[in-house]
Amino acid sequence: MKKTNEFFIVIIGCGKVGGNIASMASSIGHSVVVIDKNQESFENLSPEFTGFTIIGDATEKDVLENAKVSKADYVFVLTEDDNTNFLISLQCKYYFGAKNIISRIYDPENSVLFSEYNIDVVSPTMLLIGDLKNILVGESL
Repeated sequence: MKKTNEFFIVIIGCGKVGGNIASMASSIGHSVVVIDKNQESFENLSPEFTGFTIIGDATEKDVLENAKVSKADYVFVLTEDDNTNFLISLQCKYYFGAKNIISRIYDPENSVLFSEYNIDVVSPTMLLIGDLKNILVGESL
C-alpha cells in the first residue's frame, strides 16, 4: 500500500536537472524511474539514488511501457529538445493515459503548442527572465 505522500515518478532525461530531481525525489521516499538513451547520463544521479534506471529511447512505446508510465503520479519530460519532449509528452498522455506531465521547453514560444494539449511546461528561459526582471524593478529574489 502506498504511503499518503509517496509518489511514483518517471523522469525522462537524466542530465543535470533530471539527475538532481530524481536524486532528490528518491531521497525523500518517492519511487523513481529514470529513462535516458545514454548510460553515462546516470552518473548525474547521486550515489544514494535508490530508484530504477532504464537505458532507452523514450520516444519508443516499449520503453515507456517498461517504465510503467501509465501508473505514474508524475512524468517529468526533461530531454534537451522541445520537439522530442512534445512527442514523448503526447505519447505519455494519449497512449498511456498519464495524468500529470510536466515538460521542459527551451523556446518559450512552444508553450502555446504544449498548452493546446494540456501539457504543463517549465521554461528555464522564462524563469530566468522573470528573476532578472524582478532584480531590475527592485524586487528581491
